[in-house]
Amino acid sequence: MRLPTTSWILVLAVLWSSTSFVRAESKLEEAAGLPEGLSKEIASVVDAKGQRVIDKSGAVCSVWLAKEVPTKANFKPTLNVKYPFAPGELLGVLQVQAKSKYTDFRGQEIKAGVYTLRYGQQPEDGNHVGTSDLADFLLAIPAAVDTDPKPIEKFDALSQRSAKTAGSTHPAIFSLLPSEKPVEKPTLTHNAAKEHTMLSTTISAKGGTKVALRMVVIGKSGE
Repeated sequence: MRLPTTSWILVLAVLWSSTSFVRAESKLEEAAGLPEGLSKEIASVVDAKGQRVIDKSGAVCSVWLAKEVPTKANFKPTLNVKYPFAPGELLGVLQVQAKSKYTDFRGQEIKAGVYTLRYGQQPEDGNHVGTSDLADFLLAIPAAVDTDPKPIEKFDALSQRSAKTAGSTHPAIFSLLPSEKPVEKPTLTHNAAKEHTMLSTTISAKGGTKVALRMVVIGKSGE
């Protein structure tokens, strides 16, 4: 499933380079306990131990990952798709704590609140040139309208629900970038050139394997 060209663009992306560093005013701490506002069904499949991004003004956002997610059998990454997930899969939960100026990767402002994070892929068309070299994204959906952890298989339903996050016609998206191997513990890095703050972490896949995730939690596309 690919998202439609009429409604696009997601956090959690990360460009990793030797010049990346943790921004002085940002740090990462454990977020113990899930936020209020999740349905019982969603809460039951999400790990209660998350990660919180804090800057000099206080908590910015927090991320909790699903306890276990299915992956595509015999998946092989391509030039554009690096993650073995099916579009619509629930990967985690995002809590926005910043009171203002928090945006998705497209630059859309997202209000403080609780959102689910589902995997999606950017359409291959001229409308999205420059957004990202990769197709992997997370779509944020208000927890109030996403209560069932089952995959949202229909792309119209997925994109329309995500559009409610920013109150626009476009889904709220966060970019995902590839990671070579699972990290031992979550880390926060900053790409000064792109003004991206990235969370590198690991999600458990069914079958006992681990999938490394790199997500741009703060920052937007240069376009």
